[in-house]
Amino acid sequence: MTGSPTPLAELNEALERLAGGADLLPSELPVLSDLDREQVKAVEAAWPRIPDDVRVRLLTEAVRLSDETVDVEFSRFARVAVGDPLAEVRGAAVEALRESPHRATARALTSVVRDDDSEEVAAAAADILGEFVLRLELGHFAEREGEAVVDGLRAAVADPTRAPAVRASALESLAPRSLDWIEGLMLEAYYGDDETVRLAAVRAMGLSAREDWLEYVLEQFDSGDPEFRREAAIAAGEIASEDAVARLADLFVDADEDVARAAIEAAGEIGGEVAIEYLREFAEEAPEGWLDLVREALDAASGVRPGYGELDE
Repeated sequence: MTGSPTPLAELNEALERLAGGADLLPSELPVLSDLDREQVKAVEAAWPRIPDDVRVRLLTEAVRLSDETVDVEFSRFARVAVGDPLAEVRGAAVEALRESPHRATARALTSVVRDDDSEEVAAAAADILGEFVLRLELGHFAEREGEAVVDGLRAAVADPTRAPAVRASALESLAPRSLDWIEGLMLEAYYGDDETVRLAAVRAMGLSAREDWLEYVLEQFDSGDPEFRREAAIAAGEIASEDAVARLADLFVDADEDVARAAIEAAGEIGGEVAIEYLREFAEEAPEGWLDLVREALDAASGVRPGYGELDE
């Protein structure tokens, strides 16, 4: 996390430069990290005066820096920017909140899902909220705040007027929560007409890691759409039932290479003697260039460190 707080005068000087159209150097971006309440007010006051292109670059660079180091914490700054008039800025601000565990972040992202008129921004916010749902399910997040997140996602999924991408992301984020009505939403989506939401239902079944969804996932192994076959293979790996291994082995030779690779990786994730047997058999006839993938899957299936498994060349 950050070191000593940035003096307000230093922050105000940086904000004036931004308002004048200047960019901050990467080394200067921490001035916007770990803001206190008074500093947040200063950013809120200056934000409308900063040119559009400068705001876009500023958020983009903040996200980049967050990805590179844990020594900055931009969540308070980003929560100011989620109200920006430009969708590009709001999208970058939402991305800057991806690793933020705070209740205020959960509230802000829930509001974005509910109110933002950009399909991409709302869908990204819904996607990030899945981490809060998981933490709630595990008992690691405040129940009242967590249930507000769940309610917001439920409203998005159940609203047929919302963009499919938003409904899909919201459904996937609800998957870890063990509630009967979520199961109903997943089934409704699975049998629905919109392909994006149907595909999200398959993903959600995997993300739930519940074996009682396996029959629906295996049903998609026979889909004529390779994207559904691929996502079903991934979901089978997440459910991690050995009952799926033989069916996954059939997909090792799928006509679509992405499906075949997903099936091999899923078999490795499930592991066990049966998976190892199928993977070793496939290794004997695997296409050129696939041996590393099969070896990695065998390592995973055997529970050994990557590169330490045995595979006859």
